[in-house]
Amino acid sequence: MELLRLLSGRCPPLVARVAPVLLLVASVIAAWYLVYDMIVVRDVGANPAFFAGERLLAYAVFILAPALTFLPIGRGLRIPLYDLEAVTAWSTLFFTITFISPGQSPSWVALLLFAVALTMSLATIFTLISYAVGFRLLTRRSQRYDFVRARREGYLGAIFVVGCVLLAALSLLTAVNVAVLALIVITLEVLLLSWTGQPSRRPAES
Repeated sequence: MELLRLLSGRCPPLVARVAPVLLLVASVIAAWYLVYDMIVVRDVGANPAFFAGERLLAYAVFILAPALTFLPIGRGLRIPLYDLEAVTAWSTLFFTITFISPGQSPSWVALLLFAVALTMSLATIFTLISYAVGFRLLTRRSQRYDFVRARREGYLGAIFVVGCVLLAALSLLTAVNVAVLALIVITLEVLLLSWTGQPSRRPAES
């Protein structure tokens, strides 16, 4: 940190602003590469020793990668509990895939844990997409999405995707079943909109 402050004092203002962002982006890319390396390349889940060096490193990386990614987003957009939700969801998903292996004759508990973690993880992505689309495309301020509605639609989108994954795992993925699932999700959103009324305005910037 002292080095960054020293460099920022000697660099032009634009460079001083861009350098921390580039450093954060590089750190995020490196962290997610380590996640891939631990799960796919090294297969640390095959090591049964709980305190093995590789597993300890995997524990740290599985928390660090989503933390570096979603903490700045949650703080920047001021979404309540978004950062904690995202870190919990993604780290749980990584732990489940690596150490429980839901794809290999899973128990109902393992399958349920995987489905919940996958739903929450996808919802953190779909929430941002929903909010960005609603904020950019809806020009009237009263129509723009707040974070509650964006989060709700993010979860509904995630439930639809996970439902399709489960249907595929059960060999029930057909056009009719997908259409029925989509109809259920759309109906839920319409009902929730009718109950909640117009979305509230985005909180004023302090």
